Amino acid sequence: MNVTACIATRGDIDMTPVLASLPKKWETIIWDNRIGVYVNGKCVQAVPLDLGPHGRFEGLRRYATNTLCYVQDDDVIVSDPQAIVDSWIGSDGPFHAGAHVVCNMPPEFRPHYPDSAMVGFGAAFHRDLPETAFKRFFDFHHNMSRTDPLFLRESCRILTTLTPRVLVDVGKTDMPYASDPNRLWKDKNHIKYREEALGLAREVRDAS
Repeated sequence: MNVTACIATRGDIDMTPVLASLPKKWETIIWDNRIGVYVNGKCVQAVPLDLGPHGRFEGLRRYATNTLCYVQDDDVIVSDPQAIVDSWIGSDGPFHAGAHVVCNMPPEFRPHYPDSAMVGFGAAFHRDLPETAFKRFFDFHHNMSRTDPLFLRESCRILTTLTPRVLVDVGKTDMPYASDPNRLWKDKNHIKYREEALGLAREVRDAS
């Protein structure tokens, strides 16, 4: 299957090593929150739209030409992105029509995400899956909108809480700038935001 990868960034780091780590045949979208959007290296949106991490999902919604999609953070090199995609293709059991997400989560991270997952180390899913989860979320939380800062920052928690997950363990290497104090996970309120978003998503899940 053909794959579209989308990575959200903010114009302050060199994306070359990350792009080089992806299979060359993949379509690539860079959603740069400070500069614009690039598809296969060509600018398709010169005016930036700062959606934070959610830019990866919006980039796929707007520009992906393939059904199978892949995302990861901009400060990590995943050793084998194709293996994550292959896990999605090969998953079966309770999953129908691609209604699940494969997330790369090393064992040491799993206790911190008992009913959700991270997508920053690599994740694969059907192109329509995020919108399905987000619609459920906003249909339940009528007082929130797609411009809510918490949603833009933590939409991956919403996706992985409201969607069946398959966890894999594929090697990854942090880029030198992964420890930059401006990284979102270094924010002193990171856990607070994560738990708040998870609480909202659990309400939706538990009401179903």
